[in-house]
Amino acid sequence: MAGLKYYERTKLLIELIEKKKTGSPSKLAKRLQVNKRTVYRILDDLRLSSSVEIVYCKDSESYIFSKNN
Repeated sequence: MAGLKYYERTKLLIELIEKKKTGSPSKLAKRLQVNKRTVYRILDDLRLSSSVEIVYCKDSESYIFSKNN
């Protein structure tokens, strides 16, 4: 069951990143109903499994997929 929740949170996080609507790490943690450390852990997992860089954009106040390598 925990794996399914992790998958669902990861899927939601990807959708939010694509829409550039994650908000700050604190807001994102609240939205995903986890602590900030878990948000960072999921982001690290995504970064390791993807060829696209994920960065926090202060202007849009959201994590985004960066096209710069």
